[in-house]
Amino acid sequence: MADKNKKGGSKAGTLLLLVLLVLVAAGIAGYLKPDLPVVGPLVSKFFKKGAEGIEKNGVYQVRVKQVDVSHEEFSEDENVDLQVTIEHIGLDDKRITLWESKQYGARKAKVGRDSVTANWQDRPIDFNWRSGEKFIVKVWDRAGLTDTLLYEFTTDPASKAFPLTGSHTFDKVKGKTPRVAGANQIVFDASRTGDLTE
Repeated sequence: MADKNKKGGSKAGTLLLLVLLVLVAAGIAGYLKPDLPVVGPLVSKFFKKGAEGIEKNGVYQVRVKQVDVSHEEFSEDENVDLQVTIEHIGLDDKRITLWESKQYGARKAKVGRDSVTANWQDRPIDFNWRSGEKFIVKVWDRAGLTDTLLYEFTTDPASKAFPLTGSHTFDKVKGKTPRVAGANQIVFDASRTGDLTE
């Protein structure tokens, strides 16, 4: 009888060890290859959740990787010049314009002939950022006699992670619900390059 219990306990221990090894291997695979189906996103989400409590104040380099606006938001044959401005609101509520794309020239498109896209990947921006500070990002059409604000969003000051990263889908275009859901967005590429000096 004692021998049978011993064998059962041994099998349970081996099974538990095997399950733990599989979980560790899946975790390592998901961390090293985030594009793995099912495992990759789960592991990424786990590490993202763990990092949410860590303040990531520092110096960041940001690139506007892509701006896409659906041609259906404009009239046929309309001329469009996509531009972006980024404003900063510090902890003292002081508001300054940090970056304007228009200094790098026009990004013109003709609706119906060209895709309405732009990027400034070759124009990185360096920011000092502290948790609690905000950015205001505005996407403009500057082709007409007057500038048209296509989209504006303000980052969440409660976020402890640097906010100008990844893609942001427009919930409004020209103040209205987009005609094509999910087709309008701005994409940032950001990396932390150092600690704050002050």
